[in-house]
Amino acid sequence: MNSEDFEDLIIFSRITGNTNSGLISFDPCKGRENTIAELIKRNHLENISISQFIELSNQYMPSIQARRNLRKKKIADFTNLTTEEISKLSFEKKVECLETIFHKRLTNGELADFCSKNMDKFKALLCSIQFPKDFWNKEERQADRFAALIANNHQITDNMKNWQNLSLDDKKATIQSTAKVLEYVYGTPLEVKFYTSDEYRKENNLDEKAHVDAAYETEGKIFFNTDRLASSDNYMGVSVIFHEFMHKRQHETNFENPLISRLFNCNVYSTVTYEKRKIDSSLPEYGDIYSLMPQERHAYYMQKYVEDQIAEKTGIAKTQEQVSETTKKMHNKSFAMAAVSRYHSV
Repeated sequence: MNSEDFEDLIIFSRITGNTNSGLISFDPCKGRENTIAELIKRNHLENISISQFIELSNQYMPSIQARRNLRKKKIADFTNLTTEEISKLSFEKKVECLETIFHKRLTNGELADFCSKNMDKFKALLCSIQFPKDFWNKEERQADRFAALIANNHQITDNMKNWQNLSLDDKKATIQSTAKVLEYVYGTPLEVKFYTSDEYRKENNLDEKAHVDAAYETEGKIFFNTDRLASSDNYMGVSVIFHEFMHKRQHETNFENPLISRLFNCNVYSTVTYEKRKIDSSLPEYGDIYSLMPQERHAYYMQKYVEDQIAEKTGIAKTQEQVSETTKKMHNKSFAMAAVSRYHSV
């Protein structure tokens, strides 16, 4: 065992000692079941005694506390910078700032405290992060192959032309066919699943009026909302899946530039949850955090790039999707920020 494993163990589980057996038990926090099970197995903690656990605590707590103190100091150093100073930091320093602030053990209380006090500085940090030019060039070259194969797939393009008249099953089949093209181009298995809005709300204990996304990626799988397919535009089946596939690549790819991989692995998405909870969706600044996320700028730019390439090769114009004004503004802002990000790297 090492100090990081021990810290995960004490943070992500409720620990109790049985005075009769003299053994320790670990009750995982919700969503951390696999993490705790792996920690217990890897470190042979199935029958650890109370005294053995106390020994581990005495051994590892000093280094854990030192790491926490260093993190607090780095965060304090960041909050003392001006927005101009933050924007002038090197790419590596900006990545390091994100890694320090949004560490994997961040609590909701710490997140809310940081965001409420440092929103302008956080936005300055995100806004000033620019991907290297060679990264964009390589991404575009791979996307060119995907767009060319889609443009030459008559079944997919015919369905795009007739999208509004397709049955739900035919729309699903188009998405699955596009997934096969992605697998071929990127050499990565891809699983696509479908859900209804009601199913999603029930599974996540959401109110019946809660917004449900058109698609999302999690654990390497892509999920599509069949209710949204009914009112979707004719590029939904080829560009939205590409967008979500970019998120899959962000999690799974070891990019040539290690700073890119570190950037994508930063735990900054928790701030989007904060934004949705704390910022009124009618305000102009709603969606700023989401659209500034490096992961979203990458995915939105590549989505638009692929749409433009397919349109140029096929002549198929994009139809309008029926979405709320809030969603439309969020998408427009995100596409705009992605385009600005690409422009500044040239």
